[in-house]
Amino acid sequence: MSGLILLLVFSFLIQSCGTQKNGTVKIEKSQDISIPVKLLIHKTNKDSLYSTLFIPIEFDIINTLSPRIKLSRGYLSLRGGNVNSSSIVLLIRNKLDLGFMDIKFNKDEKKHFKAYTSYKLTLSNQEKDEILKDAKFAQYMFTSKKEVYDIGMLKNMPSSLLEKVPDSLKGFIRMHFYDLAGQKNFAKNLPVKF
Repeated sequence: MSGLILLLVFSFLIQSCGTQKNGTVKIEKSQDISIPVKLLIHKTNKDSLYSTLFIPIEFDIINTLSPRIKLSRGYLSLRGGNVNSSSIVLLIRNKLDLGFMDIKFNKDEKKHFKAYTSYKLTLSNQEKDEILKDAKFAQYMFTSKKEVYDIGMLKNMPSSLLEKVPDSLKGFIRMHFYDLAGQKNFAKNLPVKF
């Protein structure tokens, strides 16, 4: 009888280890973007405007690795002169938020993320007027009371605005996870290019 119990326990351990080994955390980038480009106005000078352009990205994270994992941190790693390195901002309840903060996933759970990368821009007053003429006020940014506007979908952005973002910007969003069941830290990269 004890031999049968040992055999059952051994079989269970082999099966559990095999399942853990085959599981993973999948990150899938969405091809269709459903959220608008945003413009944050920092400061208006006599003939120019200092601003930040928020370019959208959407992706899914699927936990097939463990009964419970936690996404504890995410940051942007891109190369380029005007990129705010390490900046990745989430859209939560239609507002820009600071970023990833201890988001938990159960086994086989999928979560959809709407996020933004940010780029510093200087615009002339004429460019600002053109961009904001059909824009919608979205929010005040955090506690700074700086205005954020929805300026349209990425596919409809004027080429003059997109030319201000270097076409060589590419890298990845790096996400740090913690496997609550296995008690280990691990990381995953989502390649991105703008």
